[in-house]
Amino acid sequence: MRVLKFGGSSLATPQRIRGVAAIVAAAAQQERVVIVVSALQGVTDQLLGTARLAERGDAAWTAQHRAIARRHMETARRLTPSRGGAALQRRLTAMLDELRDVLRGIHLLRHAPPRALDHVASFGERLSSEIVAAHLAQSHRAVAVDTRELVVTDDHFTQAAVQLDATYRKIRARLRTLLRTSRGVIPVVTGFIGATPDGRTTTIGRNGSDYSGALFGAALGASVIEIWTDVDGILSADPSCVPGAFVIERLSYEEAMELSYFGAKVLHSAAIAPAVAKRIPLLVKNTLNPEAPGTWVSARAETSPPVAKGITSIDGMALLTLRGLSMVGVPGTAQRLFGALASHDVSVILISQASSEHTLCFAIRAADLSVARKAITHEFRYEFQQAVTTLDEAPGQSIVAIVGEGMKGTPGVAGRVFDSLGRNNVSIAAIAQGASERNISFVVPTTSRVRALRAIHEAFFEPRRKLMLVVVGVGNIGEALLRQIEQQRRYLLERGFDVRVGALCNSRGCIMDAEGIDLKHWRKRLKASRKPITPAQLALAVEAFEWTHAALVDCTASSDVVDAYPDFVRAQLHIVTPNKQANVLPMKRYAALTELLRERHRYFLYEANVGAGLPVISTLQDLVASGDSVTRIEGIFSGTLSYLFNGGPDVPFSARVKSAHELGFTEPDPREDLSGRDVARKLLVLARLTGLALELKDVVVEDLVPQPLRKGPRRDAFFDELARFDAAMTARHAAAAKRGKVLRYVGVLSKGRASAGLAEYPVEHPLALGRGSDNIIAFTSRRYARTPLVIQGPGAGADVTAMGVFSDLLKLLHYLPASRGYAGVT
Repeated sequence: MRVLKFGGSSLATPQRIRGVAAIVAAAAQQERVVIVVSALQGVTDQLLGTARLAERGDAAWTAQHRAIARRHMETARRLTPSRGGAALQRRLTAMLDELRDVLRGIHLLRHAPPRALDHVASFGERLSSEIVAAHLAQSHRAVAVDTRELVVTDDHFTQAAVQLDATYRKIRARLRTLLRTSRGVIPVVTGFIGATPDGRTTTIGRNGSDYSGALFGAALGASVIEIWTDVDGILSADPSCVPGAFVIERLSYEEAMELSYFGAKVLHSAAIAPAVAKRIPLLVKNTLNPEAPGTWVSARAETSPPVAKGITSIDGMALLTLRGLSMVGVPGTAQRLFGALASHDVSVILISQASSEHTLCFAIRAADLSVARKAITHEFRYEFQQAVTTLDEAPGQSIVAIVGEGMKGTPGVAGRVFDSLGRNNVSIAAIAQGASERNISFVVPTTSRVRALRAIHEAFFEPRRKLMLVVVGVGNIGEALLRQIEQQRRYLLERGFDVRVGALCNSRGCIMDAEGIDLKHWRKRLKASRKPITPAQLALAVEAFEWTHAALVDCTASSDVVDAYPDFVRAQLHIVTPNKQANVLPMKRYAALTELLRERHRYFLYEANVGAGLPVISTLQDLVASGDSVTRIEGIFSGTLSYLFNGGPDVPFSARVKSAHELGFTEPDPREDLSGRDVARKLLVLARLTGLALELKDVVVEDLVPQPLRKGPRRDAFFDELARFDAAMTARHAAAAKRGKVLRYVGVLSKGRASAGLAEYPVEHPLALGRGSDNIIAFTSRRYARTPLVIQGPGAGADVTAMGVFSDLLKLLHYLPASRGYAGVT
């Protein structure tokens, strides 16, 4: 025999009920079946809401009753248009009239005790069982069974406890007789409801239809109990919080109980107990996708279970901490505390005690907070009066639990959990792990719950390291970077990296997608957006996505974006940028930013600040980190200025500047390059990496823009005006040539001082050997004292700069914690 339980989502519409009938028909061809049904989706809430309206004296209860009646009568009409339809309509009408009488009584008395609420709530299952049975009866023998005649409970209304022995006897007597005398009949049983021995209607708690299904399966010795819902099985996490959640193929009873107790909504925790007692497996399936294999829950353990199976959470918690010196070494404190709570029907969900016995920390439902406070205050009234004990309260908490048989005896599981939370700045208020080792539970603020779930899910289950990018600036560098990311997507996926762009903005618009923007069509979407957004607003917007790993990629030269860097860091984003503005901030702001990055465990990567795609920053960082002492840094730091002076004196200086501008080497205004300010900024970046606390004003710079042109003319006339000063530059070239030297614009950092300007070098000197827009940087240090360490290569251009940014992204991916199956990937 097989027991099939169908929840409200499976019975939401006539079309879904037809799907249920098809599933039942297929099952009935293989073995005998018993069907347990919930109310139509949303009806239980609607019934209880109507009762509350009646209790308040609100006449709107009559309209609500009519709406409930219309829905059931219309559903019945559509599902039983011919044979049996009239008889069904009469049965439903009688029930709905009875419901109206009960609600009228509540309205007259202005009182809805738990017993009355149970009676009202029972109509949902009673109505749906009649409709489903009548629809099945058109092609099979089917009969509705009212479990109030079979499920015996106590009189704890709304949460009645089932008397198992009496219930099992009644179920076996009734259904075995029914199945034996009516061959092939399909009983359609009401879930959720029962009755006291004297016949008063009760309910066995919300989601109690799962329990009803398990009761019938256990009583009848079913081969399997099937729980049909609207998802493909029990998921590794709540998919509304964790997009990467997947269906768990197999669970042990213990794992399923842990997951359901700590918030997994697909399976009710109480449903497990009757199945466990009779060793009956459960199968969770999807009514909307019956071909999906579902989740199998049984006693049989997997030979090699994964470390963890699932993550779940409970909201609406409050964390209480009883603390005081009077508790140290005093026997019975815990007994007094939890006894007081139990006497007031307050359930404790999680307990954590310091080994010093100085504190007892425990989580309860926030709805019980006032009752718990009253109970504790009374029990410890003398300690509170003497001010030797205090009670701290923290509402707005959630409990998160990670569950799995494979956690037993596996080293490093807790470290993996808490490392992932720490990397995401999730603060943990309390921790508990049972002796079974299959569950680690902890309390976090509810505001951090989604981030906690995502962080742990990625750490244990997801096959790739995910990184969401917020790209600001889509000029030459930004566009080149997006092209490289799209071209290398397959390469990254094959190596265990999933890099997506979640937001893309420029000064005119912004587009966002929590799952990632299609980079094949970003230009059209961005052009159509026309919704400019400030950097601070962007930081708030992306924080709401609660990505586990995300980075701001600032491809602008804007100080406005840099001003918002703290906002992005507080929104849990790393920063990757070619923008030098942050590294040349006034020292106080620079130090504050670096301290914030350290506190929030965020990475700040800026290889492209100096040398575009050349490994200048990383080389200097490695020298310093390895204990070397850098005594001098000298080099050509500007690809534009390198291009201008590598051409020699044969081409007029103004023509060379115009050519560099046309090739895209210069800034939009070439005066920015010729001023030397860019070289000064790069020197300051390097100086601060060596530990020097210099400011930008401390860098001595030679400005190559003639004094009359520094504030004018317009940019389009600049090249013509600059030609008037070509002779002076030609003369400087000639003077250097007479001495067998060449001119180069060089930055120098030495003895705590930084300067930038034109200098003469012998033609055989490394700085004289550059070509095109090459950057050449020489490091002299204690280890490289006789022969400097020289780095040379293209130092300008969108593609090489974007390559430097892309290289930083690869570094960041390797800094992130390794995901399942990809540990050790390099």
